[in-house]
Amino acid sequence: MTEAERLDAAQAILAREGIPALVTIAGHARDVAAVSAAPEHLARLAELAPEVKALGFRYLALELQAGE
Repeated sequence: MTEAERLDAAQAILAREGIPALVTIAGHARDVAAVSAAPEHLARLAELAPEVKALGFRYLALELQAGE
């Protein structure tokens, strides 16, 4: 799976669950899915982390955006 495909798939998982979020790929090894979302989605993002990581990411990093 290419980097673009992993990014699209991660974004699709969150969209499917109704979570408005920005997903980017980070890290020297490009193995971090960096997700920027509102704090109220924290619990659901934690539940979805294994599914996102299964796309080939080693880590899922969350940046919680207050008021968005």
